[in-house]
Amino acid sequence: MTLANDQLRLLDALSRHGAKFVVVGGVAAQLRGWSGTTADLDIAVDASDENATRINRALADAGVMSSAVGGFGTTFETRYGRLEIVRRADGIGKYEDWMRRASEIEFDHLTILVAASEDIVTSKEAAGRHKDLAALPTLRDDLGLGS
Repeated sequence: MTLANDQLRLLDALSRHGAKFVVVGGVAAQLRGWSGTTADLDIAVDASDENATRINRALADAGVMSSAVGGFGTTFETRYGRLEIVRRADGIGKYEDWMRRASEIEFDHLTILVAASEDIVTSKEAAGRHKDLAALPTLRDDLGLGS
């Protein structure tokens, strides 16, 4: 499993500040064995006030330059690239829903929670975006989920 250095730096900042999050989306797929690449880091986060403080500290550490609120979450441009905090995801839901089947993965010097392979595929299918649908056959094969 290989992540971009900037994605590792974002994960490190979140971990160092004790943020409660689950990695979802393309980076989660990579951590589960997908051979594709993605430019940003998507996470679902615990909505508690304490965790918001931790996330804000991690974002400050990562050097937030701008942010944009969208229908499903908030995107932050940082000195380490783009981080999207997902409020809800098609086919899955919120942080608590991702947590049900997420598991820890250790790599580099980090231990992080990563969405289950089945949930990653379900979310990509439900989103229905062209790029997600085009990636599904390879994603299913790489994650050992067949067709």
